[in-house]
Amino acid sequence: MKYNGIIENKLRIIEEKLEAIQSWNISSYEQFNQSSLLQNAVERALQVAVEVMIDISERILAIEKVPPQHAAAENISRLQKMNILSNFTEYGDMVKFRNLIVHRYERIDTEIVYSILKNKLSMSYVDLTLQS
Repeated sequence: MKYNGIIENKLRIIEEKLEAIQSWNISSYEQFNQSSLLQNAVERALQVAVEVMIDISERILAIEKVPPQHAAAENISRLQKMNILSNFTEYGDMVKFRNLIVHRYERIDTEIVYSILKNKLSMSYVDLTLQS
């Protein structure tokens, strides 16, 4: 694979964050909604995972000598157009979620976060391999 160890290390960070979230054994919305500790931990872990995903997209574009776009979602879209990443919608949604956490941090809807936990965060969902 032509992508370097830095990208592989960053992919491991995403894996670590997802494994940490899974290890917290969040079994119900009620459990999640009643624990500000769990809410804050999940929000932060997701933010870091998405930030790493954004870093990876920018690094790949640099390696491919493609100028980065102004917005993270545009960089992710560019990777799909280059056949490096599949399914822009799912990754684009995560960038939007990250923007929500970063810019509207004062009140994050716990139902949105819990929905991501239950519907989007299986290790099989996250494709951590890059197409060559």
